[in-house]
Amino acid sequence: MKKKHNILVIDDDETVLQVIEQILASTGYHVQTALSGRKALELAEIANGEVDLVLTDVVMPEMNGEDLALVFKRTYPATKVLFMSAYLKPGSGRYEELHGKMEFIVKPFSSEKLRGEVKRILS
Repeated sequence: MKKKHNILVIDDDETVLQVIEQILASTGYHVQTALSGRKALELAEIANGEVDLVLTDVVMPEMNGEDLALVFKRTYPATKVLFMSAYLKPGSGRYEELHGKMEFIVKPFSSEKLRGEVKRILS
């Protein structure tokens, strides 16, 4: 039986979270959502780090997506990261310096584009 991938989606906009959760869950992924980086880290700890993909907005209050991803990669190195933003050049470049290519999808995106990017990264 094929393993169901666990995806953690982080965005400070609840509507965006609901839409992405619906798209990915309808594709067969197990999806959890968080409105903040702090909440995302709590959910990952509860899941014992068994998160296959972190899909995070870059620009968020408190902890931005790049800082969140850096914590994730340090704590759960096998977790893949996909950034999303309405801006074409996100972040400070620290993530890319430490982990190579920064996987990125520009908002707004279609459900097909999101599904395709998630499938590509997880395969």
